This record gives sequence, C-alpha cells and structure tokens, in this order.
Amino acid sequence: MTPYGGRVLEHQVTSVLTSDASSDGHTPANRSLSEDPDVRAADEEFVDQQLFFVTSYSDFEKLAHGPRGHSARHTLRVYRFCTDGSLLLLHIAGEGARVINPAFSRFHPRLNVVYTCTEDIEENGQILAYEICPDGSLAEIGRVDAGGTSTCYITIDREQRHLIAVNYWDSSLVVIPLCKETGAFTGPIQSIYDPRKGQAMLAAAKKHGGVNHSMNDETTIAQRQVDPHSHALVLDPFEGCMAYVPDLGKDLIREFFYDNQGGKIAEELHALPSGLSTGRPDGPRYFEFHPKFNVAYVVNELSSTVAVFSVDREQLSEISRAAKQGLSLDRFKGRSTLKLIQSIKTVPSAFPTKMNTCGRICVHQSGRFVIVSNRGHESITIFRVKQGCGSSKGKATRGTLARVGFYHTRGETPRHFQFDHSGQFLIVANQDSDTIAVFSFNLTSGEIKYTGNEYRVPSPNFICCCPMVDRDSNDGENQAEEKYTVTANAIESAESSIVVPASVEFDPAKKTSVDLQGELELARKEIAELKKQLSTITAERGAGAQ
Repeated sequence: MTPYGGRVLEHQVTSVLTSDASSDGHTPANRSLSEDPDVRAADEEFVDQQLFFVTSYSDFEKLAHGPRGHSARHTLRVYRFCTDGSLLLLHIAGEGARVINPAFSRFHPRLNVVYTCTEDIEENGQILAYEICPDGSLAEIGRVDAGGTSTCYITIDREQRHLIAVNYWDSSLVVIPLCKETGAFTGPIQSIYDPRKGQAMLAAAKKHGGVNHSMNDETTIAQRQVDPHSHALVLDPFEGCMAYVPDLGKDLIREFFYDNQGGKIAEELHALPSGLSTGRPDGPRYFEFHPKFNVAYVVNELSSTVAVFSVDREQLSEISRAAKQGLSLDRFKGRSTLKLIQSIKTVPSAFPTKMNTCGRICVHQSGRFVIVSNRGHESITIFRVKQGCGSSKGKATRGTLARVGFYHTRGETPRHFQFDHSGQFLIVANQDSDTIAVFSFNLTSGEIKYTGNEYRVPSPNFICCCPMVDRDSNDGENQAEEKYTVTANAIESAESSIVVPASVEFDPAKKTSVDLQGELELARKEIAELKKQLSTITAERGAGAQ
C-alpha cells in the first residue's frame, strides 16, 4: 500500500462500534507522536489503519445525570490502535467551552468523517462533523443545531443522505440532510418529530430540584418516567424503512415508518413493551439487530435485563412495498414487527437491581455473542447467542442468549465500550474512574482478559472505532489481496472456534448434547462456505495473473 500523501481517505466498511496534569492524557500510560519532524513523518508513513475517537464530559451541570469523575478541559481525543492491544495518543482537541459534553459519535459508513453530538438539558444540542485524518488530526467540516435538548444518539440512513438525531430530554427525533459525496451537512434540520406533541416537560433538571438520572431508586425512576425519553433510533437493516426507538420514560419500543426518500419520521405504527411487563420499570436504552438472524436485542437500563425479540421480516417487506406504491399504511398500525421471546438479567441474581443501570449493548461482529455493560456492578456481561440445531425446536431458540460470565471493567461506571476492527480487543470507557481499559476477547469462548493497558482520560463517555484505508491505492489487486487475507484468517478462526471450551457457562438444565452437536455442525458449514469463497478468490487471482 502506498503512503497516504495527504489524499482524501475512505475507510473500510465494517459489520459492526483526574488532576489537570492528567486530564489531557499526559501520563506515562499515554504515548504521543514525537515532535521531531523526521520521526513524525516515519510514524505517519506507518500509521495504523484503525483509529479510536474518544469523547469526554466537560460540564456536569448541563447533564441530566451526575458523573463523579473529573471534567475535561479538552473533550476530543484520537488514538491509534496497535496490534498488541495498546493505544497511542495522536491528537487532543475540543476545548471545553467550544465542544461541550460530546456524548455520542458515529463514523460515516463510507467516508473518513466522524460525527459527534453534545449533551445539554437546557439548550439545544449541537451535531459536529469532522474529517479525521490518518495522523489523528481533526478538521471540522460543519455543525448544526440538534433541534432538541440532551442529544444522545445519531445514525445515518441507508442512502447516506440523512443523519437522524435523538434528543433524550425532550424526546424529539430530527432529520438533517447530508452530502453523500463529502458527508458534510447540506442544511439545517429538514424534519422533526415530537412524540410529546408540543406538551411541556413535567420533570425539572437536577440543578432546578430535579433528580440525578444516574440513580435507580424509586424516587428517581418516578421522575425519569413522568415524561417520554427517546434514547436511540435504529433503522431496520432489511428495508431501511422502520425506525425502532427505545422510549426509556415510557418502557416502550416505538415503531416508526421512516421515509428515506423524503428524509422524515413519517408516522408511528406501533409501540410495545420493552420487556416482560412485570409492573416494575424497564427503561429501554439501546436496540441492536443480530447480523444474521431475524432477531433484535434491547437493553433495559433500569431493570438490568436484555429483552430478545424475533423480527417479522415479511411484515417489514409489506410495509416497504406499500410505501413505495403510495398506499396508506393504516392497515399496519397496531401490528408490531417484533415479538418478545426471552428476557435475561445482566447482573448476578442476588445483586440489587437498584444499584445498577445498564450502559451499552453490542452484538459481536461474529454474531455469536452479545455484550452489555453494567454501571454500578462495574462489569461487562457476555452472553452466547444460541445458533440453533436445525430442528424446529432449535429454530425457535435461535438468537436467544445463554450467559458466559461477568467481568470486572477495572474501573467505575462503564458507560461505553467498543471492539476493534478485528473483534479481538474490547476497549471500555470507565466514566467515573477517568480511565479507558483494554481487554482481549476470546473469539471461541467469548471470555475477556485484561491486557494491562489502561489510559487516563477525564470522564470518558464514548469510544468510536474508525478503520481507514487509502482510497487511491485500492486497485483491484489490493482489494483481492485484502479479501484473500481476510477470508483465510476467517477460516483459520472458524476452524479453531468449533471446539466448545469447558470454561463457557452452559445451563445444564437446558443444554443438551444435541444442541452442542447442532452448533458444531453449523460451524462446519460456515467453514465450508468460507473455503468455497477462498477457492473462488484464488481462481480469480490466477486468472488475473494470466
């Protein structure tokens, strides 16, 4: 691969994520690029293709919740990820007064552009766009008003012509136009959806007598759930027309039709409970699809549970076809595309639920594991995804979860975590201990192990993986070489993963030898498919060389 040479970059598409002296990362654990021009040039020539964009809180008074760490003077950091699992600090930016409380970030699916949004319960948030360069530097290419308060989530639609933002405090959903070629904003908000329908907020901010949303006691929950609170918006990966919105304030998953041509949240078709409806609060926070199965997962922040839903793809297709034909969607109202099939705890059964709130949920890119962070229990919980065994009974449980184990995060309040591009390392943001910690991830068992790599970062709240590649050097030969290498590595990984280790915690009451044999058979089929792909690539390389 040729040096970058300052050219515009395009990244690889992935399936998948103190004291003032140390608040900017200047501790022995944080290495930075040399100021010597020659050394710096050498570093840039061999810069890794994978960067991490890390954000921090800077003004706690503007938040609905209450961090207990140190506020950041600079809220943006860029690290290079090294193959040994260590991080190299490349860049620090985001003066606290200019970029206040950036709290959620999104890497563009195709371009080297990263977006982040600011969190403020009294003034509208801002959404900022940066071009990120291989040396870690950031160039702001635009910022827009988020149209609501305490902005907490951003995503990009399938056509990559719109960015959709979610505002937690007032629960509004907004759509902002993007330039498909550059990723820059092409205008302000073009549509907004207000589920409160103009009604005023009932709850007060914590500095005006309101509660601290970090807590999970009855008084806090009563105030948190007096108003709707949208916490995320995830478009279905099949048609791109259904927007799933966890409403933490009302214990609901709302299903909206998203008009991707017009760029607007058109109408709400249905809403269903986010859990078992036990009468106790659930507080849905995030929603994730499985990469292969018709299954989705919801992490419930207040009940410390993961709810597993089957997804009705046929109904999604019907909705998409009706919309394209200009037909009314009224017949789909009241008909959910989701069906609850499991609920499972994220903390040990004897641990008090009121002492924990869940953070992030993630489906590993292999599709074999689901990972959740626990704030209070200070842990990462890992679940194995049941693959099914081919029988009708096996198909019924496909996508449901069995717990692998609980793992301490080496810090407090793991608000967020992210895998590296390979899926073999897990980086955790421990918000209230001002640290990020790196763990290795066992692709076979799903277990994690602390690498010893820890970095001082004030109030880290989000870690965004940014894998990049030089667009100009992506000729056919390089693409074939990359595909050949990836496929070969995948086969080697898959062949090693068919052994089920004794350390994985199975439920002996439910797990049978038939289930294990079924999973082994599924793994063998996947290996056979990978070998077929490798054979095709090898043949193409041979033909191209003639």
